[in-house]
Amino acid sequence: MPGGSGHAGVLDGVIAHLAADHHVVAMSSRLASARPGADPVDHHPKLYADDVHAVIDELFDEPPAVFAFSAGAITTLELLSRHPESLRLAVVHEPPVLGLLPEATSLREAIEAVRAAARTGDMDEAARLMTATMTTPGEAPVDFELRHPGDWLDGYADTTPEPPTPQLLELFATLGALQPLFLEHVLVPFTTNDVDPDALKAAGSRLVPVAGIDSRGQLPYRAAAALAAGLGVPLTELPGGHLGPVERPGQFAAALAALVKGQ
Repeated sequence: MPGGSGHAGVLDGVIAHLAADHHVVAMSSRLASARPGADPVDHHPKLYADDVHAVIDELFDEPPAVFAFSAGAITTLELLSRHPESLRLAVVHEPPVLGLLPEATSLREAIEAVRAAARTGDMDEAARLMTATMTTPGEAPVDFELRHPGDWLDGYADTTPEPPTPQLLELFATLGALQPLFLEHVLVPFTTNDVDPDALKAAGSRLVPVAGIDSRGQLPYRAAAALAAGLGVPLTELPGGHLGPVERPGQFAAALAALVKGQ
């Protein structure tokens, strides 16, 4: 499951690498089918989790391994809390759960400012504030364990993003129209959603927090580290940054496959 605008097409590159050895289902969120310019109510992780649960129930005979990043990872945490029997493994890549960080109050105010700018129609200012909030370096928790699946780190000499396909560039242009809806109706409800620590701890090793090696110090990485530290499980680093599955699909898919196999 993707984050942001929620369109599963951004994961086509990862899927192409995984499909040779895995049965892969990619799911878009409700946001991806929303009408640009509409004024819907806020979207919430609980509703999205129920959507995913319904798809799993319809398409799978046994619980699958679920991978999701960003907002999709927040959905997956909710899915694991509400429907733990529905998935074998939950790999959550940089879920930006603000409430897990010590500066949660100031981060909430920063995210509210992003939404306020979007609601005035100043998308350039909203984008600037969003980038500043998500990428400004901060301190990660000190009491978490790092690991890397397989031997992918040994081949990490080339850090250049893989060139986007024409199809991906075309999709990005289309999804840009959904950005105001994301900033106004998804960003705040998702990033401020409270996780259920007892339910997540009960999942044990089925919950695997992961983060991009290039994201170190940034908010989504620190949130993933705080999640791992709070649950007493390792944080697994994968190639790339917050958009590693999109920008480095080949490297990312290889590391993700090794991780899933190792679980």
